[in-house]
Amino acid sequence: MTEETTTAVVTVQISPTKDAKYLVLKTEVDALCLSITNMVVDSIGKVGLITQDVNLAQQTANAIEKLRKEYKDPLVQYGKQIDAAFKPLSVPIENARLVASKKIIDYNNIQRAEQARITAENVKRAQEAAELQRLINEENERLRAQQQVDEETGEVTGPDLIEAIPEPVYVTPAPIVQKVITDLGSTTEKMVPKFRLVDITKVPASHLLLNERTVKAVLSGGVREIPGLEIWEEPDVSFRSK
Repeated sequence: MTEETTTAVVTVQISPTKDAKYLVLKTEVDALCLSITNMVVDSIGKVGLITQDVNLAQQTANAIEKLRKEYKDPLVQYGKQIDAAFKPLSVPIENARLVASKKIIDYNNIQRAEQARITAENVKRAQEAAELQRLINEENERLRAQQQVDEETGEVTGPDLIEAIPEPVYVTPAPIVQKVITDLGSTTEKMVPKFRLVDITKVPASHLLLNERTVKAVLSGGVREIPGLEIWEEPDVSFRSK
């Protein structure tokens, strides 16, 4: 059976800059911005005029946003449909990667436990061998004191010394799988640092993040003194369209 490959090509023509509504809005924007930029505010009346221009500009901005959504929303919805269609394909792949990762980590954890066990056994063998050799050395010192050496022949008579024990046989643990290379790719395991909060009072200040949202909220509520912060007031102008 011959497999057929299907390719979907979607072409979207979008030219909002040629839309009559867009051109009208651009004219309004240019005029309002020019008026606001060139206006000299030197009286209460001029404050009222520039406020009027800002309110008109806000109305224009609302119309701009509405037109933008008319162009973009269908594409956004189409994009969501595409994402939803492909999610059943991509999510299982990602889940399979997580399963494979866990299997490798589980295997390596078993190997680590085995390494720890073998290492502990090797240390125990080394300690036992060292202790036995110490006892042998002490006994040989006692036996050596009982030996006699013929001054003419150099022959040693008396009890024989105990031979030194052989080097213990140590088991070499299986290595941890850190990297495996195949024809299609590779797998690498590395130790990644993790953390959890134990006592925030002991965390250095350089590692803490100021909650600016909370600070702004309490300042808006009237608070003017917060230890460690310098607080001052600056003028701010807000506009509200009817």
